[in-house]
Amino acid sequence: MMLRSLILALLLLGSAPAANAAEADGPYLFDLLKQPTYLAAWNGMLAGEQVPAWVGKYAKTFDGPSSPSKTVTVGGESYLLGWVCKAHDCGDNQLHVLFSPDGKRAWGLLITGQQRSLGNQTRPSKPRSKSA
Repeated sequence: MMLRSLILALLLLGSAPAANAAEADGPYLFDLLKQPTYLAAWNGMLAGEQVPAWVGKYAKTFDGPSSPSKTVTVGGESYLLGWVCKAHDCGDNQLHVLFSPDGKRAWGLLITGQQRSLGNQTRPSKPRSKSA
């Protein structure tokens, strides 16, 4: 529950025009997942989780709608927030992923008609938008 609140707050920050103006676009989620550290964090986030088939397929094929990651600051550290959705059905089929500064941990918010957090429930503290 707390993780979902954190990610929702980060999503709201990322959608604010002032926050977007202060942040440069980062790599796409599929580019992050080509790096072993980020892929291991992704797999750790999904370990033991029941997720829709499109999420598992994305990790193998890197094929699906996504957008550049955003840098967000949480507890004084920069995290990457990535996004992907199910092809041709994004509305209630989205996954938002927050990667730790070193890329070794990931937390997710899966939206499939309802919202569900993924990954370890230990989370960073208070979110803030990154200042320029």
